[in-house]
Formats: sequence, C-alpha cells, structure tokens
Amino acid sequence: MFKRNLKEPIERRLGKGKAIIVIGARQVGKTTLTKELIQRYDRNSVLILNGDTLEAQRLSKKDFPSLMEQFGQYDCVLIDEAHKINRIGDIAKSIIDEFGKDIQLIMTGSSTVNLIDKTSEPLTGRKRVFQLYPISLDEYLGGREDLEEEEFDLMLRYGMYPEVLNGEDELDKQDAIMELAESTLYRDILDVTGARASGDLVALLRYLAQNSAVRVNINDASKSLHIDRRHIEKYIDLLIKSFIIFPIFPITKGGNTRTVRKAYKIYFWDVGVRNALLGDFSPAHERPDAEQLWQNFVIAERMKRQNNNEEIVHHHYWRQYDGTEIPLVEIRNQKMNGYRLSRKEAPIQLPQTFEDMEPEIHEIVTHRHLVDFILNKWV
Repeated sequence: MFKRNLKEPIERRLGKGKAIIVIGARQVGKTTLTKELIQRYDRNSVLILNGDTLEAQRLSKKDFPSLMEQFGQYDCVLIDEAHKINRIGDIAKSIIDEFGKDIQLIMTGSSTVNLIDKTSEPLTGRKRVFQLYPISLDEYLGGREDLEEEEFDLMLRYGMYPEVLNGEDELDKQDAIMELAESTLYRDILDVTGARASGDLVALLRYLAQNSAVRVNINDASKSLHIDRRHIEKYIDLLIKSFIIFPIFPITKGGNTRTVRKAYKIYFWDVGVRNALLGDFSPAHERPDAEQLWQNFVIAERMKRQNNNEEIVHHHYWRQYDGTEIPLVEIRNQKMNGYRLSRKEAPIQLPQTFEDMEPEIHEIVTHRHLVDFILNKWV
C-alpha cells in the first residue's frame, strides 16, 4: 500500500465544519484514502454509504427531519460515489448547516461534471475540494531518492494506477490498465453524453493519445475523425473534468509576435492509459513517440507532486512558429521558470528569445535529472 501525500492536507481540514470532497478518476484510490481518514473516529460513530446502493439513493426521498435524525447520531458521514445520489448538494448543505463541526461529512466522486456541479451552489463556502491522482512518483518512492531503470521502464509502459503498480507481473499490469482504459475510466462521461457517443469518444481518446504533447487543432481532429467540432470540444471538456487528460496553454508574456499564443496541448494524467489507447506497451527506447511519452510522464508527475503539496503554480509552454519550444514553463509568485525536457543527454541550445523574457531558471531535464526534478530539489 502506498502512503498518499494528500492524506495530511485533508486531515488538517477535518473538524472545521466544512464538507470534504475527494474527486479523481476511477480507481485512483479515493475509497482507500477516505477509509484511512475515518480511522480517527470511533467505528460506531461513522456512517458509510455508497451512492451505488439503494440505501444511499433513498436519501433523496427523505424529508429534512428524517435526514437529520439519521445523521445526527454519528460523528462522521462518508458517502462514496456521492454524485449518484439525487439532490446530494441539498442533502450535504443540510448536514453542514444543521450540525456544523459536530459531524464531519466526507464525499467522493469520479467526475466534476457530476459531484462538483451538483454541490457547487448549495455548498458555497461550506466545502473543501481535493483532487486525488494516480500514484505519484514521490509516493511510489516512499522516501527513496533513486529509481531503478527497470522500475522506470515499467512506469513509462503501464503507468501509475495503484492496481497496475501492485500487479505481480507485466501480464497483470497490462490486464489492469487495459480494463481501465477500455471501459471503466470514461463510464461517467457516457452517463452524460449517452451510449451513442461511445464510438466517437474512444476515437477521440485515441486521437489525443497519438497527439499528446502536440498542439491540438480542433479542425484537423474534426476532419480526421468525422466528428463535429462542437462535439469534440464538449468531449475534451468532459475528459478534462473526469481527470483523464489535462490541457497546458501557451504563455503569452512578452511582446514577441513569433510565439504561439492560442493552441493548447493535451496530456494524459497517466501514460499507461495513453499507451493502452494506442495499444503499444513496448519499451520507450523502441518507440517512435519516445519524446512525447517522456514529456507527458515528466509533466504529469511534476504537476501531481505540486498539487499534492498544495503549491500554487501555473503551467504553460512556450513555442515559436519556427518550432523552437520550451515544453514546461512554470509561474509561481510571479516568477518564471522554464524547463526543456529531453531523454537525450546531448546538449540542447537554449533559445535566446526565451532568455530575453528573463526566467529565474532555465534548465534541461533529462533522464539523469528525473528524480531530483520531480522531488523538487530544483525550484
């Protein structure tokens, strides 16, 4: 079992009269984490409900006195898959307003489309939201500062989901990530868009996997997939809200008219999901997309660690129309750091036009620097 970095930040918010909402893709470990959180309470003082069950779904049909009578005898209420309960926002608001600090409400959900949208207005000022990711590199290392080549190769191929990392052999890992990528991961999206969208959604996911770390051109995607661009934009938004992919936008600082200012890039939170969609689990050194895979892994791991540690960082990329690029530009405290990401150890010329923007740091991250970079030994 891996110690999750998000546990401590959540524990600091318990008992303060706010609902704790843990969101994240399916199978990232939300249930495991929340069950660890409730161990601080007496077992008989905790009510655990699952939104998939009839018992939980009946909550929406109860009146206020009945709800308060049911919850009032507990110190903590944990509702897993809370987004599947009708009126969950109103129910949660009633608990917080009636009991305040006397009851700690914890809810989980696998999509902001459902849980956050349903609770946003009722729980205004009454909630704290935390996003849980697949296992991060620093969680996997557990205090170690070195990573064996074989371990790293398996991460690049099969990703960082808990079930994948716990697989006994490569067959177990491949089975786990294929099952996740083929059905489980985007089930919530199909609930929103309908079963007829499944073919288009899978086609778009594969297209994005082929073009991860590359600027997204919606018109090209629409022509290639024969899907209306409005649907593509909707699906991408839903995939982002379901924690499968994330966008990085170009930095617009400075007046250089030769830099890209609009097109965003798409990355996957887990490279194993990307590889499953491509049907390619071959070692990185054998792949034509090795640099894309490397960039995706490094950026996702960097962002997972920063978000787990509650660091406020804005992420961008910088690119000129001639192809010169800095794949990762971080802005924190109004200071800019730029990072070139390359598996190759050969020196890379750093663009002068980026240096003219006066970054605090401008470094090249290679395989040799990976652990130090992710563990933030660099700023």
